[in-house]
Amino acid sequence: MGKKKKDKTESIAPKKSRKVPLLFVALILLATLAAGGWYTYTTYFQSGYPKKDLAYVDLDDAVLRFAWAKVPDVYFHMVNANSELALMEDEIDRIKGVKKNYPRQEKIASSEIKRWEKGVQKLSGQLNRFQSQVEALYVTFRVNPEKGSTAIDEKRVDLATSMREVLEGVQEQTAPLKSARVTPDGFKGVIAKIKNRFL
Repeated sequence: MGKKKKDKTESIAPKKSRKVPLLFVALILLATLAAGGWYTYTTYFQSGYPKKDLAYVDLDDAVLRFAWAKVPDVYFHMVNANSELALMEDEIDRIKGVKKNYPRQEKIASSEIKRWEKGVQKLSGQLNRFQSQVEALYVTFRVNPEKGSTAIDEKRVDLATSMREVLEGVQEQTAPLKSARVTPDGFKGVIAKIKNRFL
């Protein structure tokens, strides 16, 4: 008998996969895209400008951005005035609801509504004058930046002081409303306490 022939089959070695390099390239590509997106967002979209919905402030966005950048204390007084007006309007609406439900006690509700409306009128009038002055500063700055910068330096303190004085009077009236609100528990409660302290 003869010798068995051994089959000479070459062992086929599996080809080394290129998964690792492709995965590495994909990660680098993803990181590059993320970095580019972050750069674009922080450079072109995020300005730090806290755009808020100011329903009671009648100034366009360019003037508000100007106030935020050039006279931030004035901008935040406008934000606070807007918050106070919203709070007072909500209180007037609440009292009107009580008045509607208890028509025999109309005198009580009517006198309280008048008190709140007087506060709204006072703050609205001051806010309108204030907005007019801020807009004048903006236009002056746009027409002549040097003259505008001088006007800002001259009027910044007076504007902030006059608005702060009006707000202090209004905040005395709205303080009981703020303290009567129940603060939530947990993390939301901490945020609410911080917000109430500074606003």
